Amino acid sequence: MTNNKSDNYTIVSIILAILCITIPIVINPDQAQTFISTTYQRTVDIFGPSYMILGVMTLFFLVTLSVSKYGKFKLGGENSSPEFSNFSWSSMLFCSGIGGGILYWSGVEWAYYVSRPPFGIEPFSEGAYHLASAYGMFHWGLTGWALYCLPAIAIAIPFYHYNLGSLRLSSGLRTNKNSAIENSFIGRLVDFIFVIILIGASGGTIGMYVPIIGAGLSEVFGINHDLILDLSMLSLCTLMFGASVYRGIDKGIKILSNFNVLLALTFLILIFFLGSFQEIIALSIEAIKSLFTNFIGMNSLGITEQSDFADDWTIFYWAWWLALGPQVGLFVARISKGRTLRELVMGMLIIGSLGCFIFFAILGNYAINLELSNQLIVTDILANDGHQIAATAILLQLPFGELFVLAYCLIVIIFIVTSYDSVSYILSYHVKTTASEAYEPSKNMRLFWALVLAILPACLFLIGSNRTAMDLILLMSPPLLFLSPIFALSMIKTLRSHYALKDSTMDKNIS
Repeated sequence: MTNNKSDNYTIVSIILAILCITIPIVINPDQAQTFISTTYQRTVDIFGPSYMILGVMTLFFLVTLSVSKYGKFKLGGENSSPEFSNFSWSSMLFCSGIGGGILYWSGVEWAYYVSRPPFGIEPFSEGAYHLASAYGMFHWGLTGWALYCLPAIAIAIPFYHYNLGSLRLSSGLRTNKNSAIENSFIGRLVDFIFVIILIGASGGTIGMYVPIIGAGLSEVFGINHDLILDLSMLSLCTLMFGASVYRGIDKGIKILSNFNVLLALTFLILIFFLGSFQEIIALSIEAIKSLFTNFIGMNSLGITEQSDFADDWTIFYWAWWLALGPQVGLFVARISKGRTLRELVMGMLIIGSLGCFIFFAILGNYAINLELSNQLIVTDILANDGHQIAATAILLQLPFGELFVLAYCLIVIIFIVTSYDSVSYILSYHVKTTASEAYEPSKNMRLFWALVLAILPACLFLIGSNRTAMDLILLMSPPLLFLSPIFALSMIKTLRSHYALKDSTMDKNIS
């Protein structure tokens, strides 16, 4: 069932958000780059420890919630059943949350750390490599997925409990069916903040990873890597996620996510067996040991004392996960009908973390082994500003390396598509009125927002800085530092009211 009934205030706010972000970049790219970089550093200076504290508290809160009686709360009512199979649900959950970043960072992230490890470890020592590998697993592990999960359950509870017609971030503030907070000043302010976050974070992410695809194709086919190539890759991604979101979740997003997970697993298995699997296993075991040994220190570095490493990386990552959390959360909420809160929380924490762990264990430790055996010095490539070609250089060391690079580019493209067709879907759901009885947003609306999402990354190509795209994502996160605790409190109030009413009804039936 579809309906085109839209909230015009919301549509206008999205258009304004896009114009506010893109126009300054187009008018003066250099000044925009300086402003974004400077503002990000000021944000870290002011709020840095808050990200670390929020990460620890969010993980603790979600684990506690899932094992409590509230963990049995079923989204959609006691008689509802899951809309998607466990495999399809897991695939969409993972693909919507990861995008193309996992393929790049899992191969090279360790190389940024090994020259400046924390905890007094000697740079480029054996322990430094083990800790560097462990830090990749940590940054893409439980805490990050917890920051994704909180907005997912904060929206899922009111969306299904109050049978709302649209997915809005402001709905996470609801505590009763008749509050209609989405139409209030506070609600519209929260949703406008969400739109700014959504456009900036999604655009920054696409702008960061599309040039990596261009670099890979340039290396294989010997063509110039220029603005035209990047715009061509952006156009391809836009067409693909436009077609996917136009077909809807069941016929588009689900099928593409399932295919990409199977393709990525095949890709990793081949690397595992062709890339010295004994060394990969040994390095993975050492990384896990280092992760457990330093886990408390990793979570507290930047809280108990100032740390440049925490400022540059852990706080950067927590801000990144936090900024992308609402867009992922709203989509995961939409596909999780019929599942309990315990299933949703544990699914995101375990499936998400395990999926990322596999990437870092195989691709990351394969790259570390190349450096330790002097086959390829990845740290030198990055030191010479070769971030766009580093992953390509690693894969070219494999037998049939050029085929692996082509497969890598294809998987990155599909990861971008599966991540941002969900964003297009959420935007089209977001602009519907909350009182609408429609179940699905219209196809034309879904396609329209897919095309709109390509505007900001195209503008970021004018700056040509990978770091600027990263910083832009992080600048979207500070409002969520304040909104996240409010969402948690509103959620608990709703759950308490639900169970109080349920207990009261049971007592009446007994009497």
